Amino acid sequence: MNSTPGAARTIARMIPWLALASLAACQHDEQALTTNAAPVAVHSAVVHAGPITRTVEAGGSLHGVREAVLAAKVMGSVLEIRKVAGDAVKQGEILIVLDDREVAGNIGQAEGGLAQAQAAASLADANYKRYQLLFARGSASQLELDQARFAHESAQGAVKEARAATESAGSYQARIPAPFDGRVVDRMAEVGDLAAPGRALMRVEDARRLRLHVSLSENEAVAAAQGDTVSVEVPSIPGRTWAGIVSEVVPAVDPATRTTLVKIDLPEDAALRSGVFARAHFAAGRRDALRVPRAAVIGRGGMDGVFVVEAGRARFRMVQLAGSTTGEQVEVLSGLRAGERVVLTPPATLGEGAAVEVTP
Repeated sequence: MNSTPGAARTIARMIPWLALASLAACQHDEQALTTNAAPVAVHSAVVHAGPITRTVEAGGSLHGVREAVLAAKVMGSVLEIRKVAGDAVKQGEILIVLDDREVAGNIGQAEGGLAQAQAAASLADANYKRYQLLFARGSASQLELDQARFAHESAQGAVKEARAATESAGSYQARIPAPFDGRVVDRMAEVGDLAAPGRALMRVEDARRLRLHVSLSENEAVAAAQGDTVSVEVPSIPGRTWAGIVSEVVPAVDPATRTTLVKIDLPEDAALRSGVFARAHFAAGRRDALRVPRAAVIGRGGMDGVFVVEAGRARFRMVQLAGSTTGEQVEVLSGLRAGERVVLTPPATLGEGAAVEVTP
């Protein structure tokens, strides 16, 4: 049978209405099934509103509280390097040995100068005493006595200068010791290298006490004060936190990053190592917020939501969560009101509009 164009258009217009009617019938049937189903026993909790602590988070690296860079004071070849990175060291233990021939020569030269100065001082002292006797007898003039006194005092000064030079030469050691107990972090020289005065040869740190360095923006720097206790976490050591003490807040702001450096001392712990990344959480005041148990939040279609108990039925509601948490509580920015009751750990079979029975 041939259909007319008008009839075809009429049928095309009726198709969407037929689809909507079918969908409505399905939803009606589903709602009827949900309404007629037995109530689901669930646990619930009340949405609370109250003050929470606002936190500021900053990340940084761990450093040794005490660090020392060992360097040479004299020119000489490196003969021995007795420790490598990671080795433990004891205070006074020899770590680096340099060629000491130049050191020995400097010490010998200084000691020779001291001996000469002492001999000259002895002669000047005897000569001064002699002129004092002659002056008392009238056999020497005042000028001669003054000249003898000047020579005596000059010789004494030369002795002091030579003794200081000797002590200085002795301090230029060719055997470089560890300044404290710790471990070698890095060595910057090899056997045979020429050690020049001031050249860094090795870095040592006290690994028992570590300090976290973090940077806070200009606006957030007010959250840190010397002596404050802050919570510190290390992502590479999950499940643990440390109580750090703010030891220093650098008053100057870095002009390049507009940040303030904050140093946090951590307790001794063998699990902590210098160089690892850590985060510090600073308390920055309190504010009011809505909180619900984390167990009430479920994900659907990439969104967060909760089931709210309304007149004995479960109503699914989308919510917006904040990043801050307090124990097992999570902050809700929107979607809920204080005093509403939410379902804890909703069963997978719980649907929209399902009858629920709240159990203690």
